[in-house]
Amino acid sequence: MAGLRSKHPDAHDLLFDYYVFGKTFMQLAYEHHCSDTHIGKKLSNAEGILDGLLMALEIRLEMDPDVQREPLAVKVSI
Repeated sequence: MAGLRSKHPDAHDLLFDYYVFGKTFMQLAYEHHCSDTHIGKKLSNAEGILDGLLMALEIRLEMDPDVQREPLAVKVSI
């Protein structure tokens, strides 16, 4: 997120407001003086930038399909 903030501060602020503060598209549209569909496009663009930065740094997330978590140990009591 630090790389995103230094290179694309508007995208960083938009992602932060949407995911951390939980603001809706309409709230973001009002703050940015544009339509909610435009906010959706800007948010999609910001997510793409973040995804590209993660790829460049070779960072894999748990939600990525090729990353496997270790199975949890299951205790069975009889």
